[in-house]
Amino acid sequence: MPITQSRANLVLQLFDQYYTRVFCFARKSLPAEQAEDIAQEVFSRMLQLKHLEEIDVSISYLIKTADNLIKRRWNRGQRFQRYVDTVKAQATPRPRRRETQICPDTRSDLEDRMSRLTQSERDTVQMVICQGMSYQEAAAALGVPVSTINNWKYRGLQKLKSDAAEATHDVASNLAAQMRN
Repeated sequence: MPITQSRANLVLQLFDQYYTRVFCFARKSLPAEQAEDIAQEVFSRMLQLKHLEEIDVSISYLIKTADNLIKRRWNRGQRFQRYVDTVKAQATPRPRRRETQICPDTRSDLEDRMSRLTQSERDTVQMVICQGMSYQEAAAALGVPVSTINNWKYRGLQKLKSDAAEATHDVASNLAAQMRN
């Protein structure tokens, strides 16, 4: 709706006459800065009001407008807070380091297999797989690029898998030999 000079003059008269009362009403519920925003918005809305020239705007109308704006602002803040709480509840922090529980027999076998890896592969597998570090964290700790961490981890795991496959094959061969005897 276009703002005519007569409309602007009418709102200016309302502003001069009732601004302090609207501000004091809003100030009962809000800090001074927010109360001022509400009071100004009340009169801004009066500029947009259809048939403003044809109606008699009273202080009670202006205060009710301010009350509605305060309630709307409070409800919006509550919805936003519920959203933030929901997002926080859904976000589960990734554990920085996880402890692995390995039985003693498996631990000594794993330590034996890990000793066959190069020092870089061993460190990388321990950091990324056993301790749960990210590639970036491991790269920073070892002072190498992330791609190098990825390569060392891959090679280390491949060696561990091949050792495990050989051990499984050896155990199966021994069982078959025992069954033949």
